[in-house]
Amino acid sequence: MKNCILVAFLFLSLTFNAQEKIYFTKDFKEVKSPDLATYYSTYKDSLKGVKRETYFMSGVKRNSIYFTNYKKRIIDGVSYEWNSDAVLVKKETWQKGKKQGVFETYYTNNRTKRTETYDNDQFISGHCYNDGGQEIEFYPYYEKPEFPGGAKEFYKYISQSFKKPNDAKGTIKVKFVVQTDGKLREFEILEGLNYDMNVEVLRVLHSSPAWTPGRLDGEIADISYSIPITIK
Repeated sequence: MKNCILVAFLFLSLTFNAQEKIYFTKDFKEVKSPDLATYYSTYKDSLKGVKRETYFMSGVKRNSIYFTNYKKRIIDGVSYEWNSDAVLVKKETWQKGKKQGVFETYYTNNRTKRTETYDNDQFISGHCYNDGGQEIEFYPYYEKPEFPGGAKEFYKYISQSFKKPNDAKGTIKVKFVVQTDGKLREFEILEGLNYDMNVEVLRVLHSSPAWTPGRLDGEIADISYSIPITIK
Protein backbone atom coordinates (compact mmCIF):
# COMPACT_ATOMS: atom_id res chain seq x y z
CA MET A 1 0.00 0.00 0.00
CA LYS A 2 2.85 2.38 0.91
CA ASN A 3 4.46 1.69 -2.45
CA CYS A 4 1.23 2.58 -4.22
CA ILE A 5 0.98 5.85 -2.33
CA LEU A 6 4.61 6.67 -3.10
CA VAL A 7 4.13 5.93 -6.79
CA ALA A 8 1.01 8.09 -6.89
CA PHE A 9 2.84 10.95 -5.17
CA LEU A 10 5.79 10.72 -7.54
CA PHE A 11 3.45 10.70 -10.53
CA LEU A 12 1.74 13.84 -9.24
CA SER A 13 5.10 15.51 -8.68
CA LEU A 14 6.27 14.68 -12.19
CA THR A 15 2.97 15.95 -13.60
CA PHE A 16 3.25 19.34 -11.94
CA ASN A 17 6.98 19.81 -12.41
CA ALA A 18 6.68 19.11 -16.12
CA GLN A 19 3.51 21.18 -16.57
CA GLU A 20 3.58 23.79 -19.29
CA LYS A 21 1.79 27.10 -19.19
CA ILE A 22 -2.01 26.86 -18.94
CA TYR A 23 -3.83 29.76 -20.57
CA PHE A 24 -6.97 31.53 -19.34
CA THR A 25 -9.39 34.22 -20.48
CA LYS A 26 -10.19 37.31 -18.42
CA ASP A 27 -12.82 35.27 -16.55
CA PHE A 28 -10.43 32.36 -16.05
CA LYS A 29 -11.89 29.99 -18.60
CA GLU A 30 -9.14 27.74 -19.91
CA VAL A 31 -8.18 28.17 -23.57
CA LYS A 32 -5.59 26.37 -25.68
CA SER A 33 -4.18 29.31 -27.60
CA PRO A 34 -2.16 32.14 -25.98
CA ASP A 35 -3.71 34.45 -28.60
CA LEU A 36 -7.07 34.08 -26.80
CA ALA A 37 -5.66 34.40 -23.28
CA THR A 38 -5.40 37.21 -20.75
CA TYR A 39 -3.39 35.18 -18.22
CA TYR A 40 -1.37 32.00 -17.93
CA SER A 41 -0.59 29.88 -14.87
CA THR A 42 2.27 27.59 -13.89
CA TYR A 43 2.19 24.90 -11.19
CA LYS A 44 5.00 23.57 -9.03
CA ASP A 45 5.18 21.14 -6.12
CA SER A 46 6.10 22.70 -2.78
CA LEU A 47 6.43 21.60 0.83
CA LYS A 48 2.83 22.74 1.35
CA GLY A 49 1.47 20.92 -1.69
CA VAL A 50 1.19 22.93 -4.90
CA LYS A 51 2.27 26.47 -5.67
CA ARG A 52 0.31 28.18 -8.45
CA GLU A 53 1.62 31.36 -10.02
CA THR A 54 -0.47 33.28 -12.52
CA TYR A 55 0.94 35.87 -14.94
CA PHE A 56 -0.38 38.53 -17.26
CA MET A 57 0.50 37.74 -20.86
CA SER A 58 3.19 40.43 -20.62
CA GLY A 59 5.01 38.17 -18.16
CA VAL A 60 4.21 40.29 -15.07
CA LYS A 61 3.16 38.10 -12.15
CA ARG A 62 -0.52 38.44 -11.17
CA ASN A 63 -0.70 36.22 -8.09
CA SER A 64 1.04 33.54 -6.07
CA ILE A 65 -0.98 30.99 -4.07
CA TYR A 66 -0.16 27.80 -2.15
CA PHE A 67 -2.63 24.91 -2.03
CA THR A 68 -2.46 21.97 0.37
CA ASN A 69 -5.10 20.30 -1.81
CA TYR A 70 -5.25 21.76 -5.30
CA LYS A 71 -8.18 19.62 -6.46
CA LYS A 72 -10.36 21.05 -3.67
CA ARG A 73 -8.65 24.46 -3.94
CA ILE A 74 -7.68 24.48 -0.25
CA ILE A 75 -5.38 27.49 0.20
CA ASP A 76 -2.72 27.55 2.93
CA GLY A 77 -0.14 30.17 3.81
CA VAL A 78 0.33 33.69 2.47
CA SER A 79 -0.98 34.59 -1.00
CA TYR A 80 -0.18 37.74 -2.97
CA GLU A 81 -1.74 39.62 -5.87
CA TRP A 82 -0.18 42.27 -8.12
CA ASN A 83 -1.60 44.52 -10.84
CA SER A 84 -0.36 44.65 -14.43
CA ASP A 85 2.27 47.24 -13.42
CA ALA A 86 3.75 44.75 -10.91
CA VAL A 87 2.47 46.74 -7.90
CA LEU A 88 1.32 44.67 -4.92
CA VAL A 89 -2.44 45.18 -4.41
CA LYS A 90 -3.47 42.37 -2.04
CA LYS A 91 -2.04 40.07 0.62
CA GLU A 92 -3.97 37.31 2.39
CA THR A 93 -3.12 34.76 5.07
CA TRP A 94 -4.85 31.37 4.98
CA GLN A 95 -4.81 28.27 7.15
CA LYS A 96 -6.27 25.06 5.74
CA GLY A 97 -8.68 26.87 3.43
CA LYS A 98 -9.82 29.48 5.94
CA LYS A 99 -8.75 33.08 6.42
CA GLN A 100 -6.53 33.30 9.48
CA GLY A 101 -4.80 36.52 10.44
CA VAL A 102 -4.54 39.73 8.46
CA PHE A 103 -6.03 40.45 5.01
CA GLU A 104 -4.66 43.61 3.37
CA THR A 105 -5.15 45.58 0.16
CA TYR A 106 -3.08 48.49 -1.13
CA TYR A 107 -3.31 51.55 -3.34
CA THR A 108 -0.97 51.83 -6.31
CA ASN A 109 1.07 54.38 -4.31
CA ASN A 110 1.83 51.48 -1.89
CA ARG A 111 -0.30 52.92 0.93
CA THR A 112 -2.59 50.52 2.78
CA LYS A 113 -6.18 50.61 1.54
CA ARG A 114 -7.73 48.19 4.05
CA THR A 115 -6.82 45.74 6.77
CA GLU A 116 -9.11 43.01 8.05
CA THR A 117 -8.41 40.50 10.80
CA TYR A 118 -9.86 36.96 10.72
CA ASP A 119 -9.89 34.05 13.13
CA ASN A 120 -10.86 30.68 11.67
CA ASP A 121 -12.56 32.43 8.72
CA GLN A 122 -14.58 34.70 11.03
CA PHE A 123 -14.27 38.46 10.55
CA ILE A 124 -12.96 40.10 13.72
CA SER A 125 -12.24 43.71 12.79
CA GLY A 126 -11.43 45.94 9.84
CA HIS A 127 -10.20 49.39 8.86
CA CYS A 128 -10.26 51.34 5.58
CA TYR A 129 -8.05 54.26 4.53
CA ASN A 130 -7.92 56.84 1.76
CA ASP A 131 -4.92 57.10 -0.52
CA GLY A 132 -3.42 59.74 1.77
CA GLY A 133 -3.30 57.30 4.67
CA GLN A 134 -6.24 58.71 6.66
CA GLU A 135 -8.76 56.26 8.12
CA ILE A 136 -12.25 56.44 6.62
CA GLU A 137 -15.55 54.66 7.25
CA PHE A 138 -15.24 50.91 6.82
CA TYR A 139 -16.92 49.32 3.78
CA PRO A 140 -17.09 45.66 2.68
CA TYR A 141 -14.45 44.26 0.35
CA TYR A 142 -17.14 42.63 -1.81
CA GLU A 143 -20.48 44.25 -2.63
CA LYS A 144 -22.64 42.11 -4.88
CA PRO A 145 -24.53 43.53 -7.89
CA GLU A 146 -28.25 44.05 -7.45
CA PHE A 147 -31.34 44.24 -9.65
CA PRO A 148 -33.26 47.54 -9.21
CA GLY A 149 -35.39 47.05 -6.12
CA GLY A 150 -33.66 43.86 -5.04
CA ALA A 151 -34.30 40.13 -5.43
CA LYS A 152 -38.07 40.41 -5.01
CA GLU A 153 -38.34 42.84 -7.92
CA PHE A 154 -36.01 40.68 -10.02
CA TYR A 155 -38.25 37.63 -9.71
CA LYS A 156 -41.28 39.83 -10.36
CA TYR A 157 -39.62 40.97 -13.59
CA ILE A 158 -38.91 37.35 -14.56
CA SER A 159 -42.51 36.32 -13.84
CA GLN A 160 -43.96 39.12 -15.94
CA SER A 161 -41.54 38.76 -18.86
CA PHE A 162 -41.16 34.98 -19.17
CA LYS A 163 -43.31 33.28 -21.83
CA LYS A 164 -43.43 29.50 -21.37
CA PRO A 165 -42.59 27.76 -24.66
CA ASN A 166 -43.66 24.33 -23.31
CA ASP A 167 -44.96 22.60 -20.17
CA ALA A 168 -41.64 21.60 -18.64
CA LYS A 169 -41.24 22.36 -14.93
CA GLY A 170 -38.14 22.66 -12.79
CA THR A 171 -35.24 24.96 -12.04
CA ILE A 172 -32.88 26.63 -14.46
CA LYS A 173 -29.65 27.88 -12.94
CA VAL A 174 -27.96 30.64 -14.91
CA LYS A 175 -24.56 32.28 -14.55
CA PHE A 176 -23.77 35.68 -16.03
CA VAL A 177 -21.55 38.71 -15.58
CA VAL A 178 -22.89 42.04 -14.35
CA GLN A 179 -20.73 44.62 -16.09
CA THR A 180 -19.62 47.93 -14.63
CA ASP A 181 -22.39 49.65 -16.63
CA GLY A 182 -25.00 47.31 -15.08
CA LYS A 183 -25.66 45.35 -18.27
CA LEU A 184 -25.58 41.54 -18.30
CA ARG A 185 -23.30 39.46 -20.54
CA GLU A 186 -21.55 36.09 -20.83
CA PHE A 187 -24.61 33.97 -20.04
CA GLU A 188 -24.10 30.32 -19.17
CA ILE A 189 -26.74 27.70 -18.35
CA LEU A 190 -25.39 25.73 -15.39
CA GLU A 191 -28.53 23.62 -15.01
CA GLY A 192 -31.23 23.61 -17.68
CA LEU A 193 -34.60 22.12 -18.55
CA ASN A 194 -34.73 21.93 -22.33
CA TYR A 195 -33.52 23.99 -25.26
CA ASP A 196 -36.60 26.21 -25.66
CA MET A 197 -36.90 26.90 -21.93
CA ASN A 198 -33.22 27.74 -21.68
CA VAL A 199 -33.41 30.10 -24.65
CA GLU A 200 -36.42 31.90 -23.17
CA VAL A 201 -34.64 32.46 -19.86
CA LEU A 202 -31.65 33.88 -21.70
CA ARG A 203 -33.92 36.16 -23.73
CA VAL A 204 -35.50 37.57 -20.57
CA LEU A 205 -32.16 38.11 -18.87
CA HIS A 206 -30.69 39.72 -21.97
CA SER A 207 -33.56 42.23 -21.91
CA SER A 208 -33.16 42.96 -18.19
CA PRO A 209 -33.00 46.54 -16.96
CA ALA A 210 -29.52 47.62 -15.92
CA TRP A 211 -28.42 46.38 -12.49
CA THR A 212 -26.55 48.32 -9.83
CA PRO A 213 -23.01 47.03 -10.48
CA GLY A 214 -20.97 45.25 -7.82
CA ARG A 215 -17.79 46.50 -6.20
CA LEU A 216 -14.47 44.98 -5.20
CA ASP A 217 -12.56 46.88 -2.55
CA GLY A 218 -14.64 49.98 -3.22
CA GLU A 219 -14.15 49.95 -6.99
CA ILE A 220 -16.95 49.18 -9.47
CA ALA A 221 -16.08 45.87 -11.17
CA ASP A 222 -17.41 43.18 -13.48
CA ILE A 223 -18.90 40.54 -11.17
CA SER A 224 -19.94 36.95 -11.96
CA TYR A 225 -23.38 36.11 -10.61
CA SER A 226 -25.47 32.95 -10.62
CA ILE A 227 -29.14 32.59 -9.81
CA PRO A 228 -31.82 29.87 -9.89
CA ILE A 229 -35.07 30.46 -11.79
CA THR A 230 -37.89 28.05 -10.97
CA ILE A 231 -40.47 27.25 -13.64
CA LYS A 232 -43.81 25.99 -12.24
